[in-house]
Amino acid sequence: MKKIILIIVLIFASTLSFGQNFKELAAYEFKSAESYETEKSKVLMSANYLFTTPADLNELNRLHAIQYIMKWMEGTPEYTFEIGEKAMELTKGNSDLLGLYLAAMTKAVLDNKEKPLSNDEIYNQAEELLVNYCSDSNNKMKPSKKIKSIIKNSKS
Repeated sequence: MKKIILIIVLIFASTLSFGQNFKELAAYEFKSAESYETEKSKVLMSANYLFTTPADLNELNRLHAIQYIMKWMEGTPEYTFEIGEKAMELTKGNSDLLGLYLAAMTKAVLDNKEKPLSNDEIYNQAEELLVNYCSDSNNKMKPSKKIKSIIKNSKS
């Protein structure tokens, strides 16, 4: 009986600490060019978290993760991110999709550190991540018309 209680307490504590980490990340202030460099692994962890959890699970953690990624994107001296017309058509006014698209762009550049990507390459990789995420009904993310079209065409 004591073991069961201990396991429940440990699971609860780990859940709380994991949630607090995202809250702390969202409140993190980037102060120097070096701080953007040292936070890359946490930024990538945040992006991976977004693409490995359903959209309706831990919504506050997801919001904190997106906020943290956006702060990093805005100030990193190493990368420039372009949100063009294609990206806007892909996300079509859906802020959840746009947040995931930003996370996907970040994931694309951080997963390919050895070679700088062009804006088109970043878009293509981000689109693929977003389409794959939306195509899994377990993720509970409503796709835009453009994403639905891409999913439909890929099944043909």
